[in-house]
Amino acid sequence: MATISQVEPAQEYAAAPLPYAGLSLRIVAAVLDLVFLFSVAALFASVAGLHYLLRTEWGDIDPTDEVQITTFVIMGSFLIFLPLYFVLFWYWRGQTFGMMATRIAVTDRDGYHISLFQSVLRLIMWPFSVLPLGLGVTTMFFDRELRMLHDMLSGTVVVELP
Repeated sequence: MATISQVEPAQEYAAAPLPYAGLSLRIVAAVLDLVFLFSVAALFASVAGLHYLLRTEWGDIDPTDEVQITTFVIMGSFLIFLPLYFVLFWYWRGQTFGMMATRIAVTDRDGYHISLFQSVLRLIMWPFSVLPLGLGVTTMFFDRELRMLHDMLSGTVVVELP
């Protein structure tokens, strides 16, 4: 008895390429990430404030240098959390929370997960895209893959998920 593979020629079924994410979806994802990050910053500030109040007996005694330093360290820990949020989520899932909500993801140009190096490089290059009057964003309008400057330099693309 013949199997189907012996009768029909072998065919490869390739999935259709995913569409590239446009500027509007990327802005919505960025705003959602900002809302999340402001919430996390408020959590860090709350913990620091609670520490300060508990160590000064609810403001009744003057804080020592140790209390002030510890409070600032707790607040400063957010500055460590901030880049780790982007780098680790892009590396782990290809998406931050905002990107998950808008169903977009960062991939390499072949559609695979990005490396840790690409994730770090993308984060480092992001300010150069956005801060100088958004000039790095304008590359998106001239690139077939809708890549911004930081995407071009890190070898990544942002795609819409089905």
